[in-house]
This record gives sequence, structure tokens and C-alpha cells, in this order.
Amino acid sequence: MFQYRKYNIRITDQFRADDYPKMVNELSDLSNGIAGLPDLHKQDIIVSFLKNHIVTNEWVTANPELTGLISSKRFETTHLESLFDSSGVNTRFTEELEDFVRKNV
Repeated sequence: MFQYRKYNIRITDQFRADDYPKMVNELSDLSNGIAGLPDLHKQDIIVSFLKNHIVTNEWVTANPELTGLISSKRFETTHLESLFDSSGVNTRFTEELEDFVRKNV
């Protein structure tokens, strides 16, 4: 079955946060909500979950509060997840998006 992609990311597109204000708002809310949690693997956990819905056992053991919170869907991440999903055809865009998320959590 065909899956609808929320964003149309072309192979030549570059990531610019200003083009995705709803994604920026979600990331800001997420960042504020996890600000007091331990930093251990924080960036890896967030990026991996948003991109692939994967959290390794090592990360769960090292940072159970964050992994539990992110996997519980307490935070709205629809636009973040959709942007990762839609950018799969453009490696550079995906890497720039990952860098932006890492710098802002």
C-alpha cells in the first residue's frame, strides 16, 4: 500500500529549519520537556527514535527515564517524524536535519 508522505523532499533540497516552523516548535517543546534529564546518549536516543522508532537496550539501561518518556509518545513529534520519513531520498537533507535535532535537544 502506498504511504503518503507529509513533506515533499527532493533529492536537491537542503534542510533549512525556517522552512518547517511546526517541526521547530515540536523540537522546542521536546527539548524543554527533557531538559532536566541525564545527557547520557540523549542526542542518539532522540534522533534514533524520531528517525526509525528504535531505542537500543544499551540506551534503555543507560537512560531509562528518557527512553521511557520518548517511547511513551508524551511529546508531539508528528512533524519531526514525518520530516525524517520524507527525507529518506536525500541523504544530505537527513544529515542536516539530524545535526539540527542534535544541536537543539
